Amino acid sequence: MQKHIFYYTISRDELQVEQIKRLLAFEKAAGEVKLETDVEGLKIDFNSGARVQLPDGDWHVKISDYDSGLVAFDDDASDCTLVSAEKYFIRWQVEVWQNGLPVFEHVLDLEDQEVFVFMAGGALGDSISLFPYIRMLQQQYHCRVSLFPPNESFKELLNNYFPDIELVEKIPDNSYAAYCLAVFQRPPYLIAADSRMVTPDMAARSILGLPANAPMVIYKPTLPRAIREKYVCIAVQASGVMKCWLNSSGWARVIAYLKHLGYRVLCIDGANKVLAGGHLIECPAGAEDFTGMRPLMERINLLAYADFFIGLGSGLSWLAYACDVPVVLISGFSLPLGEFDT
Repeated sequence: MQKHIFYYTISRDELQVEQIKRLLAFEKAAGEVKLETDVEGLKIDFNSGARVQLPDGDWHVKISDYDSGLVAFDDDASDCTLVSAEKYFIRWQVEVWQNGLPVFEHVLDLEDQEVFVFMAGGALGDSISLFPYIRMLQQQYHCRVSLFPPNESFKELLNNYFPDIELVEKIPDNSYAAYCLAVFQRPPYLIAADSRMVTPDMAARSILGLPANAPMVIYKPTLPRAIREKYVCIAVQASGVMKCWLNSSGWARVIAYLKHLGYRVLCIDGANKVLAGGHLIECPAGAEDFTGMRPLMERINLLAYADFFIGLGSGLSWLAYACDVPVVLISGFSLPLGEFDT
């Protein structure tokens, strides 16, 4: 039975109604507090921040950041579930007294535990940039990681390049801790910093408590080369018209130059054309039409053999980068720190 939820926070900020609604969504996804303790009726876990479930009685609870010593909660409580507003990695320390006597103490330790990662959104570029951090989480803390993938289209890719990560449809019943890995525009409390001011890799490190950037994972082809001639892949579309290259003759000149050098030029956008912000963005004349929502592994097996890729600040640029293909990235939208570092 779900007990009354009381939120606490290290920051001491006053929670707004909309923030509470988003926090409640996390509680619903995490489900009941999962881990029994040696104290009857007392349960804890870290599946939506630090959660402590108390039965009726004379209890006193102190919850703090073990590393900094900052105290998030230190008070009497009864017949409720205490839940931290902070959902990112903190080495929480939970201390409990019953009838004035210490009865329980625990410091978060992910080693040999079940850890669940939920990925929100499903944007191609964001997902590609974040996947290596899930493996790093597993290696750093020697834990067993299960992942709710961004969407169905990533499953084959994850099975091929991250086979040690179990893909699941919901949080496991024995999950010790869970983290939501995404690039958020408005945190609140899902990341230690304002995510609008940090790169995806910095966000991943903050959310998962990792000490360094994750090593790059190379997406090697799984099929032989299908096109004998030398070729270049391009993509002219992005998630917003502000990311597109709107030079009226730009793509035509680039394609003509590449073909003069003897390259086939393959346009691999998800659609042949889109109308956005009053602009028609379509497969350029002169490029071969390889557009369409193809399986990601089909795109990888095409990109991996290209001499290079020309694109925008978009997911296909990140996918080409992961294939270890030289990328020419045209961007007047994102800061340099927002893209991969080459």
